[in-house]
Amino acid sequence: MSDHFSGPAVMDDPAVDITDFYAFPSPERPGNLVLIMNAFPMATSQSFFSDVVTYRFRLRPLTQSGAGFVHGPEDYTIDVRFSDVPDGTSAQKGSIVTSDGRETGFVTGEPSELEGMRIYAGLVSDPFFMDVEATIRTDISGKLSFGAKGTNTVEFRDVLTIVVEVPFAPILEGLDGVTLIGAIAETLVARSKPIRLERVGRPEIKNVMLSNATRDPKGVELRDLYNKEDAFSLSREYRPLYESRVDATLAFFDGLDGEMAWQLAADGRHPMRDLLMDDYLVLDLAHPFATGNFLEIERAALENRPHASAGGRWLDDDILDEMLTLLVNGGRGERLGDGVDGPTNPAAPIFPYVRQANERTDLSMPAFVEK
Repeated sequence: MSDHFSGPAVMDDPAVDITDFYAFPSPERPGNLVLIMNAFPMATSQSFFSDVVTYRFRLRPLTQSGAGFVHGPEDYTIDVRFSDVPDGTSAQKGSIVTSDGRETGFVTGEPSELEGMRIYAGLVSDPFFMDVEATIRTDISGKLSFGAKGTNTVEFRDVLTIVVEVPFAPILEGLDGVTLIGAIAETLVARSKPIRLERVGRPEIKNVMLSNATRDPKGVELRDLYNKEDAFSLSREYRPLYESRVDATLAFFDGLDGEMAWQLAADGRHPMRDLLMDDYLVLDLAHPFATGNFLEIERAALENRPHASAGGRWLDDDILDEMLTLLVNGGRGERLGDGVDGPTNPAAPIFPYVRQANERTDLSMPAFVEK
């Protein structure tokens, strides 16, 4: 799934397992930026945020460089922390602190606002949608195995969400006025030298690009290593391992339709490899909110044209169809997909945008998790 169960380590502690990350200009309040981090796959009413972990959003300014991007050194951060849950209660208290000095407290399940900054945290319907089993069949068989009508593996599942909405004028001020930004979500233990547990930029980087250890000669599980890396500063020791796996996976998807859409470099490098290795959502806050623009800025860079949208990722964006089409035919053929076109409950146009939890108790464990 998007980033659910994205490595052996996070599967041992679902409270730190980020399932998805979304970033988009507010459709309700122009001039605001919305950041959403979902965690705890298959959460229930008895699931809680970790009281020892910091849930962090990070933003950095970007400049385009050829078919990719270069980030600046400035960091804008938003840290969210939670208290323990007293016996006999079901709500957690939390606090939010921004790197420009704004701070407020809140209680899970209740929207809060202070000086234009809004936050909501709690149990919600999982907004992700995808036919995971069909994707696994494609991976195993080497053939496109999606039907016209797919099964949403996440149907009626819940997650814990953190929704933060902030005016982006102070953010841009701290990023030297640059409107093109890279955004990530992290879970970490905050110390003088933070211990990163997981980080997410674009969806499916770990669970698709890096998951199959049989695709390159090294043949090792890379996702735990990758989770601990700083998205804006990959280690020189491990980067070649990630690059080899991503190149092999991109070549695999390119061959699924029997035609090659991407011309590889002499050393085997795929044209999209370096772009995906810079693993963050790319947004341009000079553009207004609009749906369906996931990867639009990245595609514009690959096609050497100006981008026309805010990019980022909206809750209802069909990221699997968008990625599959781009990887298989370069976005120049028919639109491919998994036959699942929307979440259990479509996103709301008003804060907090996520939808009420399903709280289903009759759902069995997905087959791919049991395996």
